[in-house]
Amino acid sequence: MYNPYLPKEVIIKKIYNDTKAVKRFTAEFVKAQDRKEFEFIPGQIIELSLPGYNEAPFAVCSSAMKTDTFQLTVRKAGTLTVALHELKVGDKFGIRGPYGNGFPLDIIKKRNTLIIAGGIGFIPFRSLLMTICDDKKNYPKDIQLLYGANSIDDLIFETEYPKWKKMFDFHVTLDKGRRKKIPGGMTCDIGLITKLMQKVKVIPDSIAIICGPPVMCKFVINELKKLKFKDEDMFLSLERKMECGVGVCEHCAVGSKFVCKDGPIFSWEELKDIKGAV
Repeated sequence: MYNPYLPKEVIIKKIYNDTKAVKRFTAEFVKAQDRKEFEFIPGQIIELSLPGYNEAPFAVCSSAMKTDTFQLTVRKAGTLTVALHELKVGDKFGIRGPYGNGFPLDIIKKRNTLIIAGGIGFIPFRSLLMTICDDKKNYPKDIQLLYGANSIDDLIFETEYPKWKKMFDFHVTLDKGRRKKIPGGMTCDIGLITKLMQKVKVIPDSIAIICGPPVMCKFVINELKKLKFKDEDMFLSLERKMECGVGVCEHCAVGSKFVCKDGPIFSWEELKDIKGAV
């Protein structure tokens, strides 16, 4: 009998330190059949479990076109993530999923897309960007990427910047610090991401996808409205505590919706009348 709560075992193949507090894990399913069956849409979440440390949701951050292995980027923040950061290559953990709906790929293939990421809200976007890079012929429209981090030490995925700068209109800003060159030949702006939105000429005829702290999302939405974006053309990736992943426990309820099942990607049209959604 199928058990949706039963995790599948994976083994760590590589570990990369993005920052002092953020690690990227490359993992592979132990069973060949599980590797064969694994598919996901960028933006979806999986539930990761470690015996003795419970489980938590994470976004896959690797390309959906290459699933022999997959990658998860984890910031050290609580009991489970601290334990994950102590794992070594060859150690194992469990995953189940993927769950929910991902980024609106059908729309992205037809419309220009503005991506706005704040902090570790950049993590799910890496999967989208890597997928587009691996399948560019099916994504002919323009992509503009605005990324804000707290400081130079908090930037993640820097090894990808040279490639992304060539393929996308890519801009980075820091909440604090000084202007500094970063990989890709770019210079960081200084200021909140809303300031960057006012400085950069926003890509025309586009949809916008936002992921970051709720307070950032609120101000970004206000800026987008000033730019005449329609509610149905703005999308958010919501983060909530997701226990079951299948819409049963109701821990991730937002109004009448469940982030694990109906999200984590929502249009602003769906969320705008729900108090506390962001």
